[in-house]
Amino acid sequence: MKNAFIVFCSPAGSTGHVARVIAHSLEEKSIAVHLLDLGAGENLSRFLGLLKAAEADDCLFVGSPVYRDMAISTVMAFLGGLPATKGCMTVPFITWGGVNSGIALWQMGQVLQNKGYALAGAAKVLGVHSLMWQSDRPVGQGHPDTADDRQVRMLVDKVVERTKNMKPDTLPLTVLDYQLEEISTDIKNKLDQPWTIIPKTVDEEKCTKCGTCAEVCPVEAVSLDPVPVFDENCFDCFNCIRECPEEAIAPTLTLDKIEAMIRKRVETFNERPPTQIFT
Repeated sequence: MKNAFIVFCSPAGSTGHVARVIAHSLEEKSIAVHLLDLGAGENLSRFLGLLKAAEADDCLFVGSPVYRDMAISTVMAFLGGLPATKGCMTVPFITWGGVNSGIALWQMGQVLQNKGYALAGAAKVLGVHSLMWQSDRPVGQGHPDTADDRQVRMLVDKVVERTKNMKPDTLPLTVLDYQLEEISTDIKNKLDQPWTIIPKTVDEEKCTKCGTCAEVCPVEAVSLDPVPVFDENCFDCFNCIRECPEEAIAPTLTLDKIEAMIRKRVETFNERPPTQIFT
């Protein structure tokens, strides 16, 4: 592998952490790394131009957090716009908040395979739940940790070794469809349904129209008119709520109720293992 392309979106930071672990592991092997943060307004066209020149033994790593059991729309839109390839390897990876990792890896892997990318591996990595920043004991607390990072580095080692073969064996897509059949089928049936977000209210007396909410939104779903307005691209990462300096934005469903719902779903699914690599 001469070149590695790493693209990700990371509203709460966990996916970005995994992306950087991958990047550092590859750089230690003297592999050129091209990194793109989809939520940072970086040069997408330049990145795609470099990727278009990728060879069969190069690799594209794509990372997404899991929201409502799926990969987020920003990442899926990027995948949908990818140029077809003649055999560049690929590794989808996800971070999830300890409730259900859903079908995100399968969802991403399917699009990548249809574009001609060969699956070299995949990973799901536990992260602290992004909607529990006010909790004393959030689900996934302390993750990703050093043990998680060690598994990610192990994945990189295996992928690099795999790409040394001119015609390497690839990972079957079915391996990434690891949920129980009834759970997987139920989530897949929701793929084409509109994304229903939790409504948000803005306290106009508190709001100073500083624009922080728009700046921290990874999908540019917030605009000032003159107070924050949220469009259909929102997927409830709650960055706007978490980062508002005046605490002027609030969900109509209180954070206490959201936390209770999250903990109930954790008990229902009890998904194991929390971090797993697929090679």
